[in-house]
Amino acid sequence: MKRVFVLAFLPIVLFGLETVNLIKDAGFEKDSEVWLMRSEADGEYDSTEINRHDPDSAYKGDYCGSIDTRKQPAEALPDMYYLTGTLFQIFMYPKKLKDLDSLIFSHAAIFRHEGVKTSTSSYGLRLEFSNGDVIEAWYFWGAPDLTPADDTPTEKLFPDTISNEGEWQNVKRNLNTDLVDIKGLSLEIELDSIMFWGEGINFNTWRGQKAFFDGIRLMGYADYDVGVKEILSGDSLEVGTPYAPVVRIKNFGRENADSFLVMTEIWDGSSLIYVDTLPWTLESDTEDTVTFADFDPPTTGPYTLTVRTHMTPDECDEDDEVSKEIGHTAITETTLPDGLSLEVRSIASPLQVSYSLPYGEQGTLTLFDATGRRIERMAVTRSGSVEFNSTLASGVYVVKLECGSAKITSKVIVLR
Repeated sequence: MKRVFVLAFLPIVLFGLETVNLIKDAGFEKDSEVWLMRSEADGEYDSTEINRHDPDSAYKGDYCGSIDTRKQPAEALPDMYYLTGTLFQIFMYPKKLKDLDSLIFSHAAIFRHEGVKTSTSSYGLRLEFSNGDVIEAWYFWGAPDLTPADDTPTEKLFPDTISNEGEWQNVKRNLNTDLVDIKGLSLEIELDSIMFWGEGINFNTWRGQKAFFDGIRLMGYADYDVGVKEILSGDSLEVGTPYAPVVRIKNFGRENADSFLVMTEIWDGSSLIYVDTLPWTLESDTEDTVTFADFDPPTTGPYTLTVRTHMTPDECDEDDEVSKEIGHTAITETTLPDGLSLEVRSIASPLQVSYSLPYGEQGTLTLFDATGRRIERMAVTRSGSVEFNSTLASGVYVVKLECGSAKITSKVIVLR
């Protein structure tokens, strides 16, 4: 039988667009194959190594890009020999400076001679804009004695001194302040590319370094971007009781989203056991609540609920998908007799639990995970405090105190 949906479209009008990460799919770390590599040297002396992925040195997430010009080239180098390595990405859609907000990333360097900053030349980042001419905005780090050149009509410089060896630095630059207020550029110029580079150079003795870049985000305002803000439906269910996935979605873009899909899936391990897809529309800078068809859980789970949006074009993939674990719990609360109480006083493992029972009564304390599986149980009397000794992973747990036919439960989130 074909289902007919009646969709109540009641968007919430917000005040002011939110910035999003314009580097798709979190850019450098998660989709680093889109970043190109290039080295420049005097032919046979090139010894640069450039890595899109350098997970052994990652600062955030799973990946770290690095450029290594430390390796000693051949002997008898020419005077003033130089070697550079670059990572860069060409943006294939026009994005004007007025649509950009901030540039966020982390960087570090390892010197050829440990602890000696003057053994390195420089490394940094370049934003290349175009308004007919090419205008380059350079953020770069060099040795303490480095004297940067002055700005030119086509080069705008933001020099700084490199940190200690292997010391990660977090950078957030307001592009409007830097390039419009300080450097006097026009809001109408368009971003063309972002380049990360590391440089080695020879002044009678070889000098080089390895530079790292990680946690890279280009924040700004998208024309077309829809995404999932949060899953509103609960994280527990009961066999025989329908579970309806409910989510909040948003149009983060400047333009109306006239046609896109909101899709949900429920997985039992590696098996897909539920799917539903709804067409949707959203005006610019509005959000809405989506309710999917009921899911009838065949077992106690646990399950993985995933919700995603799909629209073409979409300038930011980072907010397109959200997942959560849902499990079964048959634990319910009843009317409590006087003197029965339960309090979980810790969010760390082991859990610390305080309890009290009516005078002369005995009871049990039981610890369950989010699926209803019993982890630990102990007998208790009178009142007091106890610890569950199990080593618990991060997640949602339930503590139940039973005394005769009376039961009291408390849900707790463990963080490790």
